[in-house]
Amino acid sequence: MKVAACILCGHAPLDLVPPSAASCPQCGLLHNLEAVETQYVEGGGQAVPDAKKARWRLINARRRMQLIAPHIDGHELLVDIGCGSGEMLLAAREQLAHVLGFDTNRPLIRHIRESHGLKVVEGYFDSAAIEPTLGARKKIFTLSHVLEHLERPLALIRQIDSAMSRGDLLYIEVPLHTGRSFRLQGYRWNLWAAEHRALYAPQALRFIAATCGFEILASGTRIFARG
Repeated sequence: MKVAACILCGHAPLDLVPPSAASCPQCGLLHNLEAVETQYVEGGGQAVPDAKKARWRLINARRRMQLIAPHIDGHELLVDIGCGSGEMLLAAREQLAHVLGFDTNRPLIRHIRESHGLKVVEGYFDSAAIEPTLGARKKIFTLSHVLEHLERPLALIRQIDSAMSRGDLLYIEVPLHTGRSFRLQGYRWNLWAAEHRALYAPQALRFIAATCGFEILASGTRIFARG
């Protein structure tokens, strides 16, 4: 992948990091120079999980909800963008009255609708697809392992921002190149993958918050449950 400037903040030039990355000295984003375009409409490697994998994904989703829970104050709707196989929707339904997913992966959308009866919009995030009666409620937007796939991550954040009202929440989770896994394994880390355009640092997330005028309620790292 050719990268002339940072895909998050636009800074140029980038600092080359052998063997296959370029780092932004301004926001800390680490660009994957070996990333490839991936289409997810018919799966793209994101398959319907077996029962064991689905169980651990649900555990991870519930852990996300535990992080969000201290900030839930009258929120009624969770909108999960890039909802995958739907575990975040299932976890949120245990605490909130309404859930809505957005995704482009047709096999996973069918799985969520047929197996769980939950509402998923097929396509990219569009605030117009949120029913006005739901859009008027206090909302939580979640982006779990989505931004690292995007060529223009800030464009999606701005779309979400325009759909938010005062008091709404946005939860972002991304793989960090500054985390323990990357420090130990480097480019052998399983989340340094061809479909990931970039890995984040806390500095990059702070840049997003400052650019959009978000108040940061909490930040930190967590370890995935993998069985």
